Order: sequence, then structure tokens, then C-alpha cells
Amino acid sequence: MPTTLTQLEQWIDERVTDPLHPEYSLVFVQVEFWPGIRDGGDSKEYYFAVKNRPGSLGDRLRDWVKQQFGPNARLSHWETVPSSRQLRAESDYEDEF
Repeated sequence: MPTTLTQLEQWIDERVTDPLHPEYSLVFVQVEFWPGIRDGGDSKEYYFAVKNRPGSLGDRLRDWVKQQFGPNARLSHWETVPSSRQLRAESDYEDEF
């Protein structure tokens, strides 16, 4: 399994056959631990690959946080990170119109 962000991006890129509808996406996740950052709690950031499928990715990530860290953690922020290949494909698609 990839150990750096660059390796993770390459791993995803190797598995994507259609960059406009990628089978996998890179996700950035921020997890906040009780009592919360404002009250002296801790926060950690993670990047990982997710398989795209129907349903809410936010719900899947919240479930992952509960399973990994228990009730004293919460998903404070998440976003998908488009690959450079995906950005090029979207730009080329928009240029056609």
C-alpha cells in the first residue's frame, strides 16, 4: 500500500479508467478529538483512497471515524481531492462547448 501522498495519487490514477467518472477518489479527512480544538482537544488529518459508489461519502466517513476512534472523535471536515488527470479531463470536456 502507498505510504506517501504522491504514491497514493499514483495508486488511484493507475486504477481509474475514466477520469470524468473515477472509480476511486483521494479524500482529505480531518478528525477532531474531544473536547474539541477550541477547548484544547487534538485534531489529526488523513488522506486515503475511497472506492466511489452510490450513497453519501460523508456518512461512510463518519462511520469510519466512529469505528477507528470511538465516540470521543468526530469528523470535522472532509473533501475529495481531484487528480491532475481528472482536472485535465474536466477542462477538456468544458472546452468542447
